[in-house]
Amino acid sequence: MALAVAVYSLSARAAQDTTSNTTECLPSCAKQYRSLPGIVISCLTTIFLCIWVSLHLNVPKPVDTRGLGLLRRFKIWIKSFIGCTAVPVFMTLLFPEWVLGMAVLQFIAASRVAKGIDGTRQQGFFIIMGGFHLFKRGQGSSLNESEEFGEEDTIPLVQKSTGEVGGGRRTDVQSKQKFSPFEKDFGEPIHPLDEFDVCRLLKAGKICLPTSAELQDKCKSDGLAKFLVIVQTLWFIAHCIARKISKLPLTELEVITLGYTLLTLSMYIAWWDKPYRVTFPVRVYETLPERTEEQIKVKQQMQEHANFWFMATAYASGTQGGYIDLRSVKQVPMFHSGYNDENNISDILGIITTGIVGTLFGAVHFLAWSSPFPSSHIQYLWRLATIVMSAAPPASLITFLFAFLIGSISPLLGGLIAFGLLPLFLPLYLVGRGVTLVLALVTLATLPLEAYRDVEWSDFFPHI
Repeated sequence: MALAVAVYSLSARAAQDTTSNTTECLPSCAKQYRSLPGIVISCLTTIFLCIWVSLHLNVPKPVDTRGLGLLRRFKIWIKSFIGCTAVPVFMTLLFPEWVLGMAVLQFIAASRVAKGIDGTRQQGFFIIMGGFHLFKRGQGSSLNESEEFGEEDTIPLVQKSTGEVGGGRRTDVQSKQKFSPFEKDFGEPIHPLDEFDVCRLLKAGKICLPTSAELQDKCKSDGLAKFLVIVQTLWFIAHCIARKISKLPLTELEVITLGYTLLTLSMYIAWWDKPYRVTFPVRVYETLPERTEEQIKVKQQMQEHANFWFMATAYASGTQGGYIDLRSVKQVPMFHSGYNDENNISDILGIITTGIVGTLFGAVHFLAWSSPFPSSHIQYLWRLATIVMSAAPPASLITFLFAFLIGSISPLLGGLIAFGLLPLFLPLYLVGRGVTLVLALVTLATLPLEAYRDVEWSDFFPHI
């Protein structure tokens, strides 16, 4: 919001400064020209709408707000808004190519889980996004069969069979517990269930997957909103193409916006089957089986590498799924992509996608290579930043693949190459991104007259 106000203020001042210079040059048919505030608002609106609709987040921490005061509920809402909306949107605004890489990782993980449970990719997404959460049933939830409701109105906690799953045995006391369908205390949330726990509980018959209709009911998606965003995005892309065909210059802000639209469109495709903005998980009241070998490995790695810099590097490379034990956290991280094995080539596609998309995002800035800049120094600075943005991702990708191949022979040498060279490319890329953003805002104050000229759409359609 602050960025939007600053850009609008800049554009307003620029419009006032350039009005006196351009008024005499404008022809009588003023409808053929657009205004600077219109350019800025169109770009910012397109970026925000694309990010808002394409961003499919994981399930947040379940919180029971019943019985809380208004102030307490407001504090919880503020905390949830910052952690589950503001921060992810800000991250997507700063690092859209990285978020796309996480989306691809989640797509791969959801496809793998769906194949393992013989389900749909939508159900696979629901599992890895924290759709199932373990709860501890409250003390006041259990009721006597002779109280308040009869046998036909009771709901068993678990099935009445006494089979074993892992090390936990269902007792006769558990199988006879009855709970009201209108129980007031749903218990205490403990931790989300990972794909291993969910798959084993499904095979044991203790839980069942939501159907497609139930998952659709949990989604907060709006068909009309998506349609309007798609129309806005396609219109903006068509407008940019038409300007290039008409040999009209694109502003630097429009070039950056075009890059965002292409990235967010790719995110939307990768997350097409992921349930949109599910705010509460399915509650599970079960004794979990013993940890699998994969879960034990993840827990050990989480304990060994519990430091900020290592986890930041793991997130940057898309391998964080191997270092997060969901039994040890209260909620699924917002960009958690499920379990991944860094020795499996299919699970390193996230960083490969990030590198490829980062290169394409940087290449979009070449559209302003020959645009009229206020000075030759600013033009050289834009070109240099564009080259850095386009070269840093493939360089880091080649380094990563080389470290991966060396690591299969010598893990120590591969780790030294990965953690010694990869951190050098990220600052260069961020500097290039920062330079292009600053120049896009600065050049708004000195746009040439041709940048204000609108597209003559009649030239693209047959007419008499």
